[in-house]
Amino acid sequence: MWEKVFEGKIPKEKYEMLLQNGEKDGLVITLIGSQHRVLLNFGAVSAVRMLDEGVALDNLFRDKQIEELRRHDFDNTIYQIWDGEFGGFIQKISGGIYDILGLKHYVIISLNFIVEIITEWEPNIDVIVN
Repeated sequence: MWEKVFEGKIPKEKYEMLLQNGEKDGLVITLIGSQHRVLLNFGAVSAVRMLDEGVALDNLFRDKQIEELRRHDFDNTIYQIWDGEFGGFIQKISGGIYDILGLKHYVIISLNFIVEIITEWEPNIDVIVN
């Protein structure tokens, strides 16, 4: 199940994505739109999976809920996934840490990429008007 999260915090717009991930700052995603720039700072995360948008939407996410979100052009940009395949994989290999830490599974959809994030933290969200 996909659930819209942080509704209203990210302006509705078509975004390109810049992803930076490293030991010092953790995962920082910049969404670049024509009117806004949105910084999503996740800090240290447990897992990240990044796929080309065309590949992921045609072959990875197939169910009625996803089709409904696609019809609305994934207007929320970020969703939390419950019982997703990637989260299930990480849960399976984590030796119980997934549940102990209460990890969350997020997906961010931009014009060019789909990024799935497994983390115990919510991102800090900063919106900058271009």
